[in-house]
Amino acid sequence: MAGTKDAPEPVGKGHPTPTRKEREALRKRPLILDKKADTARRRAENRVRLERENRAMRTGDDRNMPAAHAGAPRRFARDFVDSRTTVAEFLLPVTLVAFITSTFFSTKVAVVGTTTLLLFLMLASWMVESTILLRRMKKQASAKFGADRLPPRYRIYGLFRMTYPRALRLPKPQVRRGQYPT
Repeated sequence: MAGTKDAPEPVGKGHPTPTRKEREALRKRPLILDKKADTARRRAENRVRLERENRAMRTGDDRNMPAAHAGAPRRFARDFVDSRTTVAEFLLPVTLVAFITSTFFSTKVAVVGTTTLLLFLMLASWMVESTILLRRMKKQASAKFGADRLPPRYRIYGLFRMTYPRALRLPKPQVRRGQYPT
């Protein structure tokens, strides 16, 4: 007879609550039995993963690309920047020349003034060009992927890529100059 009033209803969970000391004792156990073997295993796994990612950076393989470079919007940003010749990619060499010139020709005011003026003109044109290109990239990427599906900092990704000389960019450019992405 299941419905009789003689059997008391079970109260609680049926066992006492473990103390903090008991809980901590259950968690304390050696995680790694052989630390040297585990370290060697993790290093080998990391070496294989890094080699796979480096190969992907050289060949443009999206499946093995590092997380910072993965995804279609970032691929679009790379192709968008790589398809153009920009003032920004010459900014680093011009800055280096200006530094060397101001160091070795510091007594010649005309030379230092000219290189400083050239550097400031390059910086101003870089700011104007990057603003125009990044707005254009945002417009085309929003039309292609939808504004809500774009990663938060893909335009900064494109901006930084724009400032590197083409030969030093990683992942390697997968499009030729003038081969604009659609």
